[in-house]
Amino acid sequence: MEYEDVVTSESGEEITESSEPMQLLIQESKEEDELSSVHEDKKKIQEQERKKWQEERERDMEYLWGEDSFEYSLNLIEHRLEERRSLQRIGQQWSSSACIFRLPDAFIDINCKAQQPEIVSIGPFHRGKEHLLEFEEHKWLFLDRLLSRPGVFRMDLKQYLRKMRQMEKRARDCYSEAIPMSTHDFVEMMLLDSCFVVEILRYIDCHSRSDMINDSGDPIYGRRPWLIPVLVRDLFKLENQLPLFILESFFIASKSPEEYRSPRSFGKLAIEVFGLVSPGLVSPILSDTITFHQDLKAKHLLDLLHSSLLPQNQLMNRKRRDRYHRPAQSIQSVTQLRPSGIKFRSRKSESILDIRYQKGSLEIPSITINDFTAAVLINCVAWEQCLEDEFKYFSQYVSFMNCLISQPRDVAFLCLDGIISRFSNDDQYVANLFNNLSNYKVFNSRDCYLYKQFKEVEAYYCSYWATLRRTYFSSPWSFILLFSAFFLIVLTMIQTAMAVLSYQRQFG
Repeated sequence: MEYEDVVTSESGEEITESSEPMQLLIQESKEEDELSSVHEDKKKIQEQERKKWQEERERDMEYLWGEDSFEYSLNLIEHRLEERRSLQRIGQQWSSSACIFRLPDAFIDINCKAQQPEIVSIGPFHRGKEHLLEFEEHKWLFLDRLLSRPGVFRMDLKQYLRKMRQMEKRARDCYSEAIPMSTHDFVEMMLLDSCFVVEILRYIDCHSRSDMINDSGDPIYGRRPWLIPVLVRDLFKLENQLPLFILESFFIASKSPEEYRSPRSFGKLAIEVFGLVSPGLVSPILSDTITFHQDLKAKHLLDLLHSSLLPQNQLMNRKRRDRYHRPAQSIQSVTQLRPSGIKFRSRKSESILDIRYQKGSLEIPSITINDFTAAVLINCVAWEQCLEDEFKYFSQYVSFMNCLISQPRDVAFLCLDGIISRFSNDDQYVANLFNNLSNYKVFNSRDCYLYKQFKEVEAYYCSYWATLRRTYFSSPWSFILLFSAFFLIVLTMIQTAMAVLSYQRQFG
């Protein structure tokens, strides 16, 4: 049957004609009804499946948490244990090359200035922090200075970038944790920071050797020369390190003809700059012993500084050291040792760690306790705690000083003896510094480089003469009482002798 439209003409006649569009509309309406019915059926099926899945899940949960869940728990624990073993195997392979670590948690509250960078971020750990952004602009200036140098090898930015990309994998392996940065960002950061460190050390060294008047346009010396100690201090902090092989590579690649003819290595340059900022810590004689081959053994600038401050005689003799088993009681503090007759003297030495004891006198190299020295002590001790099989010289030095300093009065005595200079810091600050650095770990003196000093100080303190001195000669009043008792005994003896002589004369 065909569908017809009834149309009324002007004359009133009805005209019936066939309409194909109308048929299409009706057909589409039927199809929509069918689709709607299909969708409703799908929804019903999905709802039934969801309810079925939920019921199955509830039954599984009852099973898992019920009495029959032992096998599932065992499989789950074994799976997770195997995951941890895999991570550990990967970590052991990675840890052999890792040398740049986060500061251990035990050091976080000791001294914030000594731990976190104050004006410049080097490497990924503190990159992007707001208070360090100012120096990010200076880094580009020093990169331009390095590229503008009349280098022997005449390397351009393209060659430096290619060189850094070749070292990317090795550089990433030096960090104790994965660095979540793209190849471009990581390579750019390492290139920018490495060139900055190399060029800023040259910059400081050049200004120290020249007598020229500071230019007001100079980004550092012309405007804020007081930033130099803070800047150098930041370069030697544990979390602010770059692999030394990158710094050495860029230093060699950018050498001028004068530097190329000079035997001075990058490590020697770094130590000399450090000595300019803190002359009391680094001896000029010691910096002359740093050779190119010694630089390659260091892993970063902090490791280089740490090695340069070690007493050379201990490095030579540490394998021949006898074992000294010290009792649980540590040596006494300064206020206890002084009454026993032990004298404290300051001595000149190439290393602050070179402590000696001879003939009742404890000779300790003088040290100035300020923000710079505190940063060196904290970061060197923290670096040693990140190493497993290395001799912990700074940790042992700090522990020895902590034994001597138990209260601010001990610091006052050492200041009088010329061993400690504290400038603006008070005695309590110095005492807290050594106490806090020693509180977090157990000190083992069996491998201590100061084992001989521990042994001899203990032997003297426990001797009969030392016991007599601190018992009867520790104060003027004790001496007066002892002298009075001795005087009374002498008078009694004289009186007895006179009585005996008088008796003999009378009845003789």
